Amino acid sequence: MEGNLDEKFFGEWWHNAGIIVFACLSTWFFTKIGLGLGWVIIIGSVCATYYRTSIRRVRRNVRDDLNRELAKTKLETDLETLEWMNSFLLKMWPIYQPVLAATVINIADGILSGATPGFLDSIRLTTFTLGTKPPRVEHVKTYPKTEDDIVEMDWSFSFTPNDTADLTSRQLKNKINPKVVLEVRVGKGLASKGIPIVVEDMAFSGTMKIKFKLQIPFPHVEKVDVCFLGRPTFDYALKPLGGETFGFDIGFLPGLSTFIQEMIHGTLGPMFYAPNVFTVEIANMLSGAPIDAAIGVLAVTIHRAHGLKNPDKFGGTTDPYTVVTINQRQELARTKTIKETADPKWNETKYIVVTNLNDSLDLQVFDYNEFRKDKELGVASFALEKLQEDSEHENVTIPVMNNGKPKGQISFDVRFFPIMEGRTLEDGTKEPVPESNTGILRFTVAQCKDLDASKSVVGKLSPYSQMILNGRIVHTTKTIKRNNDPIWGESHEMIITNRKACNLGVTIKDERGLMDDPVLGKYQIKLQDLLDSMAKGTEWFNLVGGKNARVKMTAQWKPVKIKGIGGTGGYIAPIGVMRLHFQNARELRNLEALGKSDPYVRVLLSGIEKARSVTFENELNPDWDEVLYVPVHSAKEKLTLEVMDQETMGKDRSLGAVELSLDEFIQQDEQGLFQVHDEKRNRSEGLYLGHKSTPKGILNFTAAFYPCLNVADPEEEEEEKKLAEMEQASLDIKEGSSATSISEDSKSIKTPSIADGKKPTELAPDSDVAKTPVSPSFEQEGEKKKPAKLRLMPEELVKYESGLLIFKIIDGQLAHKDCYLEVLMDDMLYPAFSTARIRTKNIRFDEIGDAMVRELEFSEITLRLREHGDHGDDGVMAKLSGSTLETLKMCLNNPTVLSLKSKDGEVSKVKVSLKYIPVLMKLDPSESISNMGTLRVDILDAANLPSADRNGKSDPFCVFELDGKEVHKTKVQKKTLHPSWNEVFETKIASRTAAEFEVEIFDWDLGTKADFLAKTTIDLTSIEPFKPQNFVYKLKGKKGEEGRFGELRLRMVFKPDYVTRTRQGSSTFHGTFAAPGKIVTGVAGAPLKVGGFAVGGIHKGASFLKKNTFGRAKSNTINEDPVIMEPEEEPGNPPSNPPSLQPGARPTSSGSAMRSDISGDERLLTPNRPSSTLAPNANTSPGPHHRSRSTSSQRSVPGVIGSGPDSGTATVRLIGASGFPPTANVQIRIRSVDKNKDLLKSKSIKSSSGEIQYDESFTLQCFADQQFKVFAKDNHLFKDEELGEGLFVVDDTGSGQDTVVQVGEGRVTLRTSFKSAETASNASPKAKRRALLKK
Repeated sequence: MEGNLDEKFFGEWWHNAGIIVFACLSTWFFTKIGLGLGWVIIIGSVCATYYRTSIRRVRRNVRDDLNRELAKTKLETDLETLEWMNSFLLKMWPIYQPVLAATVINIADGILSGATPGFLDSIRLTTFTLGTKPPRVEHVKTYPKTEDDIVEMDWSFSFTPNDTADLTSRQLKNKINPKVVLEVRVGKGLASKGIPIVVEDMAFSGTMKIKFKLQIPFPHVEKVDVCFLGRPTFDYALKPLGGETFGFDIGFLPGLSTFIQEMIHGTLGPMFYAPNVFTVEIANMLSGAPIDAAIGVLAVTIHRAHGLKNPDKFGGTTDPYTVVTINQRQELARTKTIKETADPKWNETKYIVVTNLNDSLDLQVFDYNEFRKDKELGVASFALEKLQEDSEHENVTIPVMNNGKPKGQISFDVRFFPIMEGRTLEDGTKEPVPESNTGILRFTVAQCKDLDASKSVVGKLSPYSQMILNGRIVHTTKTIKRNNDPIWGESHEMIITNRKACNLGVTIKDERGLMDDPVLGKYQIKLQDLLDSMAKGTEWFNLVGGKNARVKMTAQWKPVKIKGIGGTGGYIAPIGVMRLHFQNARELRNLEALGKSDPYVRVLLSGIEKARSVTFENELNPDWDEVLYVPVHSAKEKLTLEVMDQETMGKDRSLGAVELSLDEFIQQDEQGLFQVHDEKRNRSEGLYLGHKSTPKGILNFTAAFYPCLNVADPEEEEEEKKLAEMEQASLDIKEGSSATSISEDSKSIKTPSIADGKKPTELAPDSDVAKTPVSPSFEQEGEKKKPAKLRLMPEELVKYESGLLIFKIIDGQLAHKDCYLEVLMDDMLYPAFSTARIRTKNIRFDEIGDAMVRELEFSEITLRLREHGDHGDDGVMAKLSGSTLETLKMCLNNPTVLSLKSKDGEVSKVKVSLKYIPVLMKLDPSESISNMGTLRVDILDAANLPSADRNGKSDPFCVFELDGKEVHKTKVQKKTLHPSWNEVFETKIASRTAAEFEVEIFDWDLGTKADFLAKTTIDLTSIEPFKPQNFVYKLKGKKGEEGRFGELRLRMVFKPDYVTRTRQGSSTFHGTFAAPGKIVTGVAGAPLKVGGFAVGGIHKGASFLKKNTFGRAKSNTINEDPVIMEPEEEPGNPPSNPPSLQPGARPTSSGSAMRSDISGDERLLTPNRPSSTLAPNANTSPGPHHRSRSTSSQRSVPGVIGSGPDSGTATVRLIGASGFPPTANVQIRIRSVDKNKDLLKSKSIKSSSGEIQYDESFTLQCFADQQFKVFAKDNHLFKDEELGEGLFVVDDTGSGQDTVVQVGEGRVTLRTSFKSAETASNASPKAKRRALLKK
């Protein structure tokens, strides 16, 4: 029956019920008509046979269904063994393991040979075998209740080659244990010896969770997430010495094995141990990028054409325009049409997306015809492969060819901007992609589900989708016929110039042929929200107007730094700055054949250099002690701190790097505000050349994070408001092309492939794009993380002393070309920002950069033009320097033309605009400008020095050392224990808190080495800035012991100023680990508008005029005016003065004097400096910037432009003396330090008590800071004996107090006074003016 009857007629329950009913009715019928028992038996037999066959089929089906359901339940709870796989591995392992071992050895030898240190001959992997026992899969657990595109399993596996319980006797006989032998050969050539390092008896077991994410395109597996559910167990035997015979397993050492295992767990835990997962991008590894994936942006600037010929002799003069294509395929962009000319000038820039550089860029020139088809005049072809060697080709002139004949010439520029990618590390992983506001967007609409079939008469839809960018249709997918769950999988790439203002959308329509296509659903979302949702795993979105319909959308962002394009220039506003204090490095690699490496450290953000330190020449243990600032944009970013060896020829070489994850430093509070992280913990990290290499060298540094103040940007708010109004008013979508047109003159975007965030052209009133909200859960989650922004007036903004100065360089009219425009801040040796190479004198930049400002009030900014290829001072072609605060007042939100002047008087003008974002950072006093500057030392005299010669005298001279280096040596004073040098020198001090300033006094000897006499250490923090002070130091012995070593008298004045670092063998900045110094540096870019601080309009021609910012300085101060920036008045226009922060803070000037640079001492000569926070006895003035200085101090400051010290009459009265020997016949003599004539010679007095009274005086016409020398002598008839000498100055303060001068072992009491000449002639007009200035 089963062979002759079709299966559809039996095997179901209703078949069995039917046959029972049939048997009953048939037997009743046969009995009714009088048939016999035989017919009943025949009918019963047939029905019984049918029933038995059918019920057997039913039971089998029910049993299979039950087993299937039980298997599903068992799959969720029970474990599945894979003995079939283990049996397969058991037979396959002896065949595959030798091949695997040989492959590993070949790969490892290549890696080890390149990583062999210089002191070793070689490192080779001589033996690698995993033994004869294969790994086992113990069990697998599967999770069936997951999403449709997720496969999740738990695999338990083990590799236990020493477990012989399951091996046969034959397998035991042929068993080979796992072994790895690494041979390290010490020595060189024949004089070398290989030392084997043996690792054997490895064992491993663990349970791993594997999650596959499937996808529609090949290879159908997008990624695999792998993690260990618990700590895996492993064992090994390590024999570093002795080899296999005499080797000793160091694992038996107490605590060492546990320590190694904990180190391995600590390393693998953050990557592999749950809940952390390690993601393997299978799709990227196997299939690579899509064939049509963009590799960059091509900027084609079409300048002009010349001599175009019309092939139609009767066509008249041509009306040419140019079409940009790739291989003469689809039109990508088109210029405007120039009427009736054979020499058109377009000057338009077209931006197109390119997928490879193996094609040809074709510029097709057409003649426009109003009623006929446009006539092609010819085509000019440019091979894109030339961009692989040079990414910029300017002023390219090639013929326009038609049928092999030239029909004119066309001139254009081609620039290629590749996509920015994170660096690929040694282990194959990639660093995060750099943040950028411009780039290429790959927008994909993958598929739809559950479309509303009720909108179709037949219940089957023919849907297609439209991709929308800022209200414009940019791509339409193919139509999927009669499918309510269409799968498109189509992508479209477009250039985005403002990611923050980019809105994406999709509209699903049903194709109806001649009828209007109805909308099945739509969705709209911001690009940034879509990228954030994808990061959280959300790819499906509910369509609005589609009932339960869903659409799967993805977006891939490829940042591209496009220079010269309108918009924000790829800038992403930073959330804060990382402060990196690089203290030093130790035991660096030496890559030089002769000498040592020249190391410096640089900071890389996503593979792009953001800051760098100075270079230490010929040094493997550099002490940078330098602070760099790097703006950061997300906690997901990583900083790479790389130590480089600077090379004179060729590229700099890496000495090792350290990776720093920012999630440790960047934290948010409940309101979403970023928190300050200023722990500044000392870190000592090993320097790796790759993840698999061993560290060589140590980098010591600290790191801290300071967030930016969340200040509202009126420009961004205004732009978002316009977009919201546009979205609310738009009702339909207008078709748009896919090319981009940006004119050099207007920079206006004409086609929709480039989205600049501006309001698009008006849409038709029947447009069908309505604002579609994002998913509610995502929107609410985003709202929680958006803190309220502060709205600060410009006067409030500049009160923050630390912040980011953001500058937009707009355009320029330069006197030079083939150069770079650089921005330097304060004491930086390297520029905070540098533009692209300038190839023309009239250029449009549209580039944004930024720099860290630590003290806005004292900061200085420099703009300079540097010649291409020349990095020295000789390469500076023109520059302009001035106060950052005054420049910010002038250029804040206000495009201003600044004039850079060269040495030859040539003027280059650059238009810039500024913005300032405060940083929440409290400046440490050791990082202030008052901690660095110029120290002037007046070496006056010494007294009671030890004698080193036979005559009881010495020939002393002083040697001053700063941080172990000699900075000044005085002249030798012959035969005296009380020398008077009266010498002056100046030196730069990079950090007063850390400087080691010492003076040593030696005795000069002819022909022999000088003898040590005494020394002392000078504390620079006790000097108050700008105030000359006298110091008397007790001298000490060679080992610092106290004793009778005499005294040294100095006069010092410290003038704060930025000390620019230079490339030297030692750092020019010094600090301590407890109070590290801070050096300003700069990095890249920012948006531009803060508020209406500066008046509208454009100011031209800023120059530096010598005007005081806060009014005229007092006459008793150092009175050179500080330099500030003032804008030039545009010819023919009335002057436009930006408002100042304080009334009268910036006086207007009618002068026109211009300076291309500032004096090196101008910062020092500013009278309104605050007193040092380092000086313990600093006197505070009534006002915050008021400082009064004595007239006697002015001549001690070199290079001062001012009136100098006052002249007048000095009166010196000798009161008495004490402390001299009772037997001495004491005579006091006083003379000027610059003359040998005695001004006073007292009478000789002998006093047994030691107290002597004189009461003698003299007067002298001199300056207020005149110095005098006093001598004490024991007067005898034939020869006087010298008792000592000392120095003093007259008292010009009018206090009337006595002055005690130490002279040898005794003391001389004087009473001095000074009467200025202008006081004596008080009635003169000049005296009255001076009196007013002193008030």
